[in-house]
Order: sequence, then C-alpha cells, then structure tokens
Amino acid sequence: MNIAGFVKTTLRDWEGKNACMILMSGCNFRCPYCNRPDLICTSERSADLDSILKYIEENKDFLEAVVISGGEPTVSSDLYKLIGKVKKLKMKVKLDTNGSAPDILDDLIGARLVDKVCMNVMAPIDPRIYSEAAGVDVDTESIRRSIGILRDSGISYDIRTVAVPGIVTRESFIRMLRDIDGSNSIIIQQFDGRTVLDPKLGAKPYPKSVLADMAETAKGYIKKVSVRGI
Repeated sequence: MNIAGFVKTTLRDWEGKNACMILMSGCNFRCPYCNRPDLICTSERSADLDSILKYIEENKDFLEAVVISGGEPTVSSDLYKLIGKVKKLKMKVKLDTNGSAPDILDDLIGARLVDKVCMNVMAPIDPRIYSEAAGVDVDTESIRRSIGILRDSGISYDIRTVAVPGIVTRESFIRMLRDIDGSNSIIIQQFDGRTVLDPKLGAKPYPKSVLADMAETAKGYIKKVSVRGI
C-alpha cells in the first residue's frame, strides 16, 4: 500500500476525538500552495501496515478514530482494503479528500466505510479558476457532485479551504461560499508558506483580521465556521 507515514496521535484532525492518522502518497492535483509536496508522487517505499494496525489495536483504550489523509487517498487502489482493515478493529474512519472522485466517495459512504469526510474546496467552482488553483485541469462537475453527495449523505463532514493570498480573495471567497451554501461546516485554514510545491508562489499569509472577516462572512452561508492556524 502507498502509506507514506503514520501519526500516532492527533487532536486537531477530528474535532472532539483522539485520533491517529495514516498518510497515503499520490495525488492527482498539483496545487502550488500544497504544504506536503513530499506526498504528491507515489512512493516506492511504504510504511509497515501491520505495525500500524498493531499500534491501533494496542491503543484502542484511548484512540477513537483513524484519519486517512494524503496526498489524495482516492487515487490509491488499496484504499478500500485499507479502510476495511481499520474497520475490522472497530474504529471510526475519517477521509480527507479533494472531492475529485465522487463515485468512490459515494461508494465509501454507502458501504458505511467512512464516518466523516473533510473535503478540500480551494476556489469558486469555475473550471478556469479551479484548475488554476489545483495546478491541473479539473472536472468541476465532479467537485459539485462530491459536495452534493456529502450534503445528502447524513454523515458528518467539513468543507476546508486554505486562505491563499492571490488564489482566495474576498471576492472569490464569496463566490465559493455560494457554491457550498448550506453545507454543515467550513474550516478556513491559514496559509503556511514555509513549505510549498511551487517556491515561486511568493505569497505571505493574510493578517488575522482578514481571516476573521472571512469567517464572519461565511456565517451567512454555512452552519458552523471555524478558523485554524492563526
């Protein structure tokens, strides 16, 4: 399996739960602001899954959930197998995804293999703008379908966006909010420019006041709004 890493404990990736996190390598996007460029390409090396599962089994007294992230987990043919093995340990599973594979997302939710989803939405869902933000041509209808699937699923989910100056402006943020209007939750993530895929990006994080203004604006569209990284 394309397992690039394992985080034994995280309190920030599933609010209210003690979780661990499995990081999968490989991604179909090339977002210039990506802060995990080491996970974009599929690695020839893989972390030992048996050791990870053993750790989870031995620490179920305090672990409540497993977050599967990346990279983009849905590009891996081993995703179903991985989630199945985690589910056998009676653990709740959260999936982090860019939403580009709505059929896989729908299957996982329908089969009750995931209990929560965090979907990254990086810009207004316009083909040109979204493709520029993702660094590749994006089928934005797939993004819209994934959002619709989450809205209709009945499971807990978050929409997450990284406030990247030059990509997410006040105007584009409002357009994006209209595209996700009525969603359960949005996480506005502060941009971290220390490690990015494109070193020529040259963006600096917004002041806290700008993110606070975005959060206030989002309250008119989204039920729950939170800001991270400030």
